[in-house]
Amino acid sequence: MRRATFIVLTLTLTAFGALLTQAACDSGKATAPRTDVIDMPDTPAIDDGATTDVPPHPDVPQADVPLAEDLVPADVPPVDDIEDVAPDVLPDVVVPACVGTPGVVAWPTDVSNTFLRGPFVQDVRDSHAVVAFRPALPLTEQGCVQWSIAGVASAIPIQACIDPDAYGQYAVRLDDLPPDTEVTYQVSAGASLTAGPFTFRSAPPLDRPQRILVMSDLHANPERTATVLSKIVSQGLADGIDFAMTVGDHVDSPQEPQFDDLFEGLRPLLHRVPVFTTIGNHEGRNANYFEAFVLPEADPPDPEAAELYYSFRRGNVWIGVLELIDWQISWTIAQPLGQVTWLEKELDSEAARSARYRLLFIHEPPWGKNWTPCTDAYFGEQSLRDLLVPLAHEKGVSAIFSGHFHDYEHGQLDGVDLFVCGGAGGGLETVDCTPPAGFPDPWKWVETHHHLTVETGCDALTVVATDLDGTEIDRVSLAPIGQ
Repeated sequence: MRRATFIVLTLTLTAFGALLTQAACDSGKATAPRTDVIDMPDTPAIDDGATTDVPPHPDVPQADVPLAEDLVPADVPPVDDIEDVAPDVLPDVVVPACVGTPGVVAWPTDVSNTFLRGPFVQDVRDSHAVVAFRPALPLTEQGCVQWSIAGVASAIPIQACIDPDAYGQYAVRLDDLPPDTEVTYQVSAGASLTAGPFTFRSAPPLDRPQRILVMSDLHANPERTATVLSKIVSQGLADGIDFAMTVGDHVDSPQEPQFDDLFEGLRPLLHRVPVFTTIGNHEGRNANYFEAFVLPEADPPDPEAAELYYSFRRGNVWIGVLELIDWQISWTIAQPLGQVTWLEKELDSEAARSARYRLLFIHEPPWGKNWTPCTDAYFGEQSLRDLLVPLAHEKGVSAIFSGHFHDYEHGQLDGVDLFVCGGAGGGLETVDCTPPAGFPDPWKWVETHHHLTVETGCDALTVVATDLDGTEIDRVSLAPIGQ
């Protein structure tokens, strides 16, 4: 059963230095009817003005949105009147030679239940990492992390202690870590709470391939984490993944108990492997989502939330993590704003251009086939087909990973491979819809719970979709950028 979620957003049109207020809607699905609505307080809704001709998002009544000409400042010329400027010539960059193999030996599976959440490793990149943990009952005492680095002689472990944040969570940053090295840590809080030791690996050098676990639409609750997520986590640990990516909709609604269920399901993975998350429509830009994880920040940070979208480099792969709304608004008003201009700049950065592979993650897909029910006639986001995919093609992006549709799908548009991997817990799609004109062909889909293993190898980017029984349901190999 689908649940309509109304999200009213305030967005900044950074390209023109003017503040825009927009009303945006999104939708999701859950396996049981719900009546809760995600509220985004202190944001005025727009309920006047003429409406656009933009087709409504499926399942939800479309709020009135002012016409594009009413949103653009009067002193900004129309797009067609802006003088063409020759693009700057980017300096050459060197793509490091590829050294080594992706992944590590299988991770251990033991867990500690001392803390409500964690301890879990986050933001392991460059020469730093963050170890976070949250007790079931907030404490006033400091929380501490002790750690040692393999191959570095020390009479005592290195230690750092901090106060809890407003949520009762501790997030301790570990700096000056040598690359691709085992770090063993344990945590403590108050007089008696301890957990560990556990081991993770510091970020690899820029020439090393990576093995990445990718999953989306977890919709965590105890039943789903027990029957679906636990199997995906076990397979990821057995595969010795380097890090994990989620592509949104971790919960049905962003309430703290649902995030507790999520962290419980991910516990054995999070002790050892960093998970970089992508926001979905079910997170609703809620503060609970941003407080739960420790993520990179965009530069400059988005005014709504610094971790709303971001990029990072790990080993030989560059990752861009996106959110839909700026793309919808930019498409509606035919002017780039915020995230759109940010991504173009990021893809021109040395970190991106020197990577062997560039990958993008965004919850809603440009194309998807089997949204239940077919009568909704929803086949992905037109704004992403028109704006994101052409930019990805121009800048040498190998693939875009999405969720939102609760199945596995794969096809190609304008030379960019599109993957849908929304099978990590939510109720599966149950239909075979007839796609509209222009839908990519060929297009593969399998309606089953699953995850992806992405290997950024020296000779190929390999994407393997695996179901809960460990059966391979698809395998795609892509050549490195420029080959």
